[in-house]
Amino acid sequence: MSERQTIGGRYVLERKLAGGGMGTIWVALDPKLQRRVAVKLMASHAAPAPLSRQQFEWEAQAIARLQNPHVIQVHDCDLSGDTPYIVMELLEGEDLEALLNRRGRLSLAMVERLLTQSTRALTAAHAAGVIHRDLKPANLFLARTASGELVKVLDFGLALLMSGGAAKPHPEEGMAGTPRYMSPEQLRGIEPRLDHRCDLWALAVVAYRALTGQHPFPLESLRQMRLGNAPPPAPAPSSLVPELGAEMDAFFARALDPDPARRFQSAHELASAFTSRVEAGRPSRPAKILVVDDEPDVVVLMEQSFRKQIRRSVYEFLFAADGEEALEQLRQHPDTQVVLCDINMPRMDGLTFLSRIGEVTSLTRVVIVSAYGDMNNIRTAMNRGAYDFITKPIDFPDLEATLVKTLKHVRELRSTVRSTEENGLLRMFVPGGVLERLPPLLQGSDALAGERVEGTVVFIDVDAFTPVFHQEAPAESLRRLNANFEAIVPELLSRGGTVDKFVGDAVMTVFRGPGHVDRAMEACLSIRRQLGTLADRGGEHAPYAHGVCIGLDSGDLVSGSVGAKASGRLDFTVLGDVVNTAARLAALASRGQVLVSARARERSREPFEYTPLGEQLVPGVGTPMELFALVRREGDSRVAPDEPTPFVASEPPEEPGTPGLAALPSR
Repeated sequence: MSERQTIGGRYVLERKLAGGGMGTIWVALDPKLQRRVAVKLMASHAAPAPLSRQQFEWEAQAIARLQNPHVIQVHDCDLSGDTPYIVMELLEGEDLEALLNRRGRLSLAMVERLLTQSTRALTAAHAAGVIHRDLKPANLFLARTASGELVKVLDFGLALLMSGGAAKPHPEEGMAGTPRYMSPEQLRGIEPRLDHRCDLWALAVVAYRALTGQHPFPLESLRQMRLGNAPPPAPAPSSLVPELGAEMDAFFARALDPDPARRFQSAHELASAFTSRVEAGRPSRPAKILVVDDEPDVVVLMEQSFRKQIRRSVYEFLFAADGEEALEQLRQHPDTQVVLCDINMPRMDGLTFLSRIGEVTSLTRVVIVSAYGDMNNIRTAMNRGAYDFITKPIDFPDLEATLVKTLKHVRELRSTVRSTEENGLLRMFVPGGVLERLPPLLQGSDALAGERVEGTVVFIDVDAFTPVFHQEAPAESLRRLNANFEAIVPELLSRGGTVDKFVGDAVMTVFRGPGHVDRAMEACLSIRRQLGTLADRGGEHAPYAHGVCIGLDSGDLVSGSVGAKASGRLDFTVLGDVVNTAARLAALASRGQVLVSARARERSREPFEYTPLGEQLVPGVGTPMELFALVRREGDSRVAPDEPTPFVASEPPEEPGTPGLAALPSR
């Protein structure tokens, strides 16, 4: 195939990246979006075969189930033409196979990072019913991104798609996978009994090879497993790399057990066990400092000047002669805390290194140490992220004081990041209002006893979803509902809302603080606009085709805990007429409509356009309420893709269900 050929009438092939038996991967330009993508083309000899096309389609479907930063993403595909193709994101970096071929083996810290990120991809895949079946170093890509190096799982061409707890028949006939990384049950070809634990076996083999430079099982052992015989245990990693220790031996003894029931049962469990054993194997770690300088005597100078601290394991020094070598050292040692970097060096100077370090790590701080102490260099270094600047000749007491200060900053930064990640999991299951009050609660305070606050409550109901719930499989209906929430919730949070609870197919959010009414209205308009765009793009079968019905009210609320404390069941919420009114307005709204009470409109300080609906009888409210339909912000020409018909009620609608706190009427 010649270069500059256009595929699908859109993608201009520029150069070939890789090739194999089933096809080739090209770098291509998408002129419409002015971006470069990776295009996977089916080989011409395979294109006529229905089985090959089916396998190509299978790969696209498997990736399309996943939306995870650690899984390569598919942008487009066409399997009907003479040359079937899949369009994917173009990654910069290298795969783990290339890295291992170059280095032989990797540090424990780097393998821990690889394992942690890979298991995030597997957790998402297994939750979506996707079993990869071909995890190996060549399918783990170390992508360079703006936020640092990111592991991406590639090539889902052999993936199994689970349905109803069983694997759907795969178009690939016979035993599928790469034998060196296949679990015993996969080698035996017992596909009906195959489950996600075969991926965990493969990832453990990858980790074993990365740490030791060797495969855990010789070819003869693979043949024995193929015949159904139990292989001899893999050599203990510490027998090959003594510093790995007994903790790593125990991890791999379980991870590579021939019996799936005795292995780790989930990707999260495997990653947690690995991390805990890494921590147990290094009770005290010196601070790791990378010195980047091309002067030949710098190694001796640093080791002599800090010999006492090195002997007491306070510091561990690494060395690089220029910026390129320094980036490689940071990839190998991601736990490096501080970099001492010269400016004038060959190949890559210190200022260029400062602009590139973000590709590898965002949690390491750079101190420039240079004889070039003019203000231009200092300003450039600081603008590119240097933490501090020291001039040569080095005053070593001053250097150590700078190291102590910088290391303290890095430890606090990394502790904050760890806490943020842990709190991220907590926030998935605990309302934000509770988390805000945790510190006084831990000290024995009655912070959840109750308080009167002013705020705005928004109910967003996915329209007409309940009938769909009874027609679809549970997993599919939940997937469609959660797809809407994944689009809705970020818009609420970005404008300062607190998601109080999910009630069936609706979400209740509370806005408090300055401008709470206006922020709530902005969020509602943005959600309606975004879901309309997604629905237009995805068509009538998209999860977003349901649309949303929104109710908004503002006023005084009671905030506090409700439940049975003696039974250990409490919930933190807000109470009052505002909550009930917002819920009832959402139930009355048409698809795409935002119903707003008169008191909420009066509290708004920003200019919005409304459609007056007059006084209406609202279920559960004794007297008619003046209602408005929120249309847009004044001056904004954008209209919701499916602009709703204003709600008009000539008589009170029948009140469905039982009204009350956070109880949404059924549709």
